[in-house]
Amino acid sequence: MIYRLLKLILKFSFFLFYKKMIVTGRDKLPTDGPLMIAVNHPNTLIDPLIIAVLTKQRVGFLGNAGIFINKWVTSIFRYFHVIPIYRKQDLKPGQKSDNRAAFAACHHYMESGGTLMVFPEGTSHYELKLREIKTGTARIALSYEQDKNYQGNLRIVPISLDYADSLQFRTIVSVHIGDPISVADFKSLYEKEEKDGIDALTNAIHDSLSSKIPTTTDKDQERFLIQAHQFYTTYLKPEANLYANPALSLKLRSVLSRSLQHLHEQKQELYNDLKFKLQRFYTSLDQLNITAGFVSEKFQRKIIPLIYPGYLLLFTLLLPFYLVGLLTNYLPYVLPGKIYKALSVDIEYRSSVLLVGGIVLFPLFYTVYLLLFQQFISDYWIYSLAFLLLLAISGFVTIYFWRSMKRFIRLIRFTFHVPKDALQRIIQLRDAILKDLGGIEITH
Repeated sequence: MIYRLLKLILKFSFFLFYKKMIVTGRDKLPTDGPLMIAVNHPNTLIDPLIIAVLTKQRVGFLGNAGIFINKWVTSIFRYFHVIPIYRKQDLKPGQKSDNRAAFAACHHYMESGGTLMVFPEGTSHYELKLREIKTGTARIALSYEQDKNYQGNLRIVPISLDYADSLQFRTIVSVHIGDPISVADFKSLYEKEEKDGIDALTNAIHDSLSSKIPTTTDKDQERFLIQAHQFYTTYLKPEANLYANPALSLKLRSVLSRSLQHLHEQKQELYNDLKFKLQRFYTSLDQLNITAGFVSEKFQRKIIPLIYPGYLLLFTLLLPFYLVGLLTNYLPYVLPGKIYKALSVDIEYRSSVLLVGGIVLFPLFYTVYLLLFQQFISDYWIYSLAFLLLLAISGFVTIYFWRSMKRFIRLIRFTFHVPKDALQRIIQLRDAILKDLGGIEITH
């Protein structure tokens, strides 16, 4: 009952927290076990919650043994079927890991038809790549099948998570469910040479996960990919804009990452030249405080003075909602960010803190507002419901209003403060990059 209630709350929270969640291959996800779900891990707590919400059946988890800090916490984790696992990086010097009890617990859970979620990378990092896959998932799976004489029917479903930007509120996330992997298919290799079977299954998981997410080698290459993707979807393939077609855009980013990797390996001079030009291009935009869209041909064809009346009308119509939203939603909106800074935790936990903080603070503040409304204005239920709807709607209107205002200010700055010679230099640089990118084969 508690699990279902939390799942419902999370489903609604994700609907509000993310601008769009794209799920592909949902029909490939079995609804019964024994089953293991192998997921890449860029976003700490958010990753398992997303998968748990998407699966019809209840899901168990493998968790770092270090989080089982006392009996009270342990009892909570046991309710949610979290099985402690000891990782090498968590051991003290000279201490050896012994996960036989954890493996036995996993086997027992799956014997009853359970679905077990694992993160084969072992840790969570804010990166646009798949890190090294540990062999633990394969070892658990193959030892389970061996105990069942390879008649256990255990499958592993790889699920790739790709966030447009996992740190941001109202970002876009892609969830790709891959083809199930039958563990029994690796019997002959495992029986002949245990290590070969484990490596083969680990590689199969890696290949499935990595095929749907970007590939980069370091933060420098990651920044290059982000800039190249933004440039490509702004000027060369505008139909793949992240907000116009997020599914196509994230797929293109993954494909583009491989094309850039190939360029780096085959034509390093061109790769470095293109990276340098893109850095110059976006640095120039930042210095003028404008965005890439201002130097697109589509925008250049617009009659700019005709844009202003539309913005002014929008602000006039939305101003009352903006003021209500600012008054009522500002504190619950900004407090989770303040809490995150106060906690001084790793950047990977930012979204988790924002989500959990929002789940707690918005209902709390809305309850206080509702009680005040009923006390001083009206306690008639239809008015109370309308007031709650006003709070929620005005909150989103406030975000939209503020972002529109920032775009309007950039438009004013572009119109009156951007020198024409500086703009012309950026356009010339844009054209040079277009020529370079146009000569790169973007292989799908």
